[in-house]
Amino acid sequence: MSDEWFKCKIAPADAPEDGCHPDEAKSLQDYYHKKVSAQEAAQALTRPIESLENPYDNLYRLWGLLIDALVELPEREIPNLVQLLDAIQRLPEPSPTERQTGSAHSEGSLWRGLPRFGHMWADEHKQDHWRDTLSIKDAAKRAEQRAKHIRKAQVEARLTVANVGGIPLDWGYDCIADALERRNAVLDFEIPAAAEWITVAGTRLYAGAVDGRESWALERRRDFQKEDAKMSTERWSFWMKRMKELCEKSEIVVVAAQATGRDMEALKAGSV
Repeated sequence: MSDEWFKCKIAPADAPEDGCHPDEAKSLQDYYHKKVSAQEAAQALTRPIESLENPYDNLYRLWGLLIDALVELPEREIPNLVQLLDAIQRLPEPSPTERQTGSAHSEGSLWRGLPRFGHMWADEHKQDHWRDTLSIKDAAKRAEQRAKHIRKAQVEARLTVANVGGIPLDWGYDCIADALERRNAVLDFEIPAAAEWITVAGTRLYAGAVDGRESWALERRRDFQKEDAKMSTERWSFWMKRMKELCEKSEIVVVAAQATGRDMEALKAGSV
């Protein structure tokens, strides 16, 4: 990844709202090159925000940089970026200055829970109409879209497992249910995405099945399941059956379905 990527994220001098602070880009660049630890990078990244009169209103600039990094930097960096976000949310809350009192800090914690991060991610990457934008004729473009879709599922699953950014486990149930309970599922996109969730967050997903966890993601009636807001081991077994059935589809689906089917069986058997 060229260092130009980091430079391109810096806001122009006459439009500070259109990018990040130069020090934020430099701090993330140093972290990417392993020059600093996650804790050191977290402190450096947040310093420009903490110095502002109303830091809450400027969080979107830092979150925008980190969200872009999660989807654009090499995939191997995703765990490191999640670790960095976790380090940020563990930072001590800054003491408000006189100019901040009554404005910024009236909204609560600045770093704990990463306020607004999850909402910003959802606004940018959780679009209900994504199926309408798929390329049908251009195979290369479709492959690129598929890779992005699968990567977003991996990011969300990793954030959920790390309890970072307010990303709910419900998103995982929603992703898997859409892939395995809909007749019109876009299999080459949705099965690998579901596989990411099961691979990364399978233990928590299956624990929800054992505990009968209620989820808004399961309330919506789909083609192959009755309307039921509760997750269950019966539903998990149905998902396993569907994965086996889908092994007869395209190569992309087969590879994901076979690997995920094994993971699901292992989770159910209690060996993971």
